[in-house]
Amino acid sequence: MKLEPPAGLAMLGYGNRVGRNACVHDDLAAQAIVLSDGANKVAIAGVDVLALGIRIADNIRDRVAARTGIPADCILVCATHTHSAPAFNIFATPRADAKPAEGRDLEWERALPEKITSAIVQANENLEPATLRAAASQFTLGINRRLMRLHRQIQIAANRAGPADAEVSTLGAYRANGTPIAFLMNYPCHGVVLCEDNLLYSRDWPGFAMDEIEASAASAGNPRPISIFIQGATGNIDPRSRGNFEVAEEHGRAMGRGAFDALQHAPSIADADARVASRRIALNLKLKDFSADLSVARACADQTQASLDNHRGGDGYQLKRLRDHHAQSRAALAALEALEEQNHRDRRVDLTRHELATAMTIVTIGNTAIVGIPGELFVELGLAIRANPYFAQTLVAGYCNDLIGYIPTRAAYPEGGYEVDTARIAPGSGEMIVDTALSALAAMRD
Repeated sequence: MKLEPPAGLAMLGYGNRVGRNACVHDDLAAQAIVLSDGANKVAIAGVDVLALGIRIADNIRDRVAARTGIPADCILVCATHTHSAPAFNIFATPRADAKPAEGRDLEWERALPEKITSAIVQANENLEPATLRAAASQFTLGINRRLMRLHRQIQIAANRAGPADAEVSTLGAYRANGTPIAFLMNYPCHGVVLCEDNLLYSRDWPGFAMDEIEASAASAGNPRPISIFIQGATGNIDPRSRGNFEVAEEHGRAMGRGAFDALQHAPSIADADARVASRRIALNLKLKDFSADLSVARACADQTQASLDNHRGGDGYQLKRLRDHHAQSRAALAALEALEEQNHRDRRVDLTRHELATAMTIVTIGNTAIVGIPGELFVELGLAIRANPYFAQTLVAGYCNDLIGYIPTRAAYPEGGYEVDTARIAPGSGEMIVDTALSALAAMRD
């Protein structure tokens, strides 16, 4: 189902992007697969947008449940996290009386949940007998992006010594004659091969991976299979190669070919081993305490303002220096105040308990598990979930049914850096999510 955002909208993903969308390079879409064992169903959708908050995801899941009978708790709505998608309010669909917003199309935003819903409903209507295959293949586009510089400063840059995940997990559904119906691919790497100078709508490198696996599987006289990409634990993982569409295509197609070839050699999963189940688990995550940092930031801003007010040296270099110092202080304070304001405005936040409420959803298909995470999990945490002893293959699906921002490791918090600085949840939240996932996986295996 094509999303068809109008041309000319602002684009999400880069704060320093200049200009609005020029046109479409490749179509953004919502693709879905529904799996049934005859008694239970689960649905998984991949949507080519930056993210979808819980209110929109819940709305989609409720619509699907009403029209298909698939329980809402058995539905994963996963953003592919392309940074070449249009700007919209990812946390709420605009009300009918909402005022026009600069760089956005509110009518398109209102129509978006139904487009995604329709993709899942259509997948349910197209159910047919199938066998499943599961495979893993090697792919090394992703690289850790937290580079420690002198004086223990973290910079967003390639850190070749840092942890990353080099495995693509793939599921394939096949007819009795061996022709493919659908593919699901999972790998952790930000959709940012295309940089802030790109003004074209695009699925980035995952789009080329989907195109390649579909083309590799296409055969005369049979419908072209669909493919779904779901991001992994990408919180601290960027592509090792970036630049333009040529680079994105090179890497995407390499992933698609590798995933297709791996499935070609994978055995079919016996029907008796392909039971499906789902479980939604509430998460109440402690928020970071910004009070001490806010106090320091306000004191710094007051000091630099006082220095500026007391300047008596004319309009020379010293005045410029004082203005720069004050601008830096104000920017640091504004960033912290924005995070604090988010907590006050966020309907998921209980200010009394100082907690943010969200959920993870786990789907199992036989000996394969998919753990839906509502944010940008650090790769170390994703690897810990994937290493569980309960399922032969575990996929970690980031940006699933919500977005709570970055989910760093406890060890990353003292280091700081962009992901930690902008995270709203307290140290240890990521490890709590891992422990919760592992406990649930153990229970679902029994």
